[in-house]
Amino acid sequence: MPEPLHLAALAAAVVVLAVAIRCAIDTRRYRIRADADAARARQALAEIKEIHRDRR
Repeated sequence: MPEPLHLAALAAAVVVLAVAIRCAIDTRRYRIRADADAARARQALAEIKEIHRDRR
């Protein structure tokens, strides 16, 4: 039978692993969102440059 201290350590390790996985998922979501925002910003800048070029 495992000792209570070992069970507590195992439970703590499971919690730490769950938090690490959650952080990795959140980080990936934010990175995907940031990449999409950057793409929209690049598109807007390209459109502004095109309008400026057309005015010349």
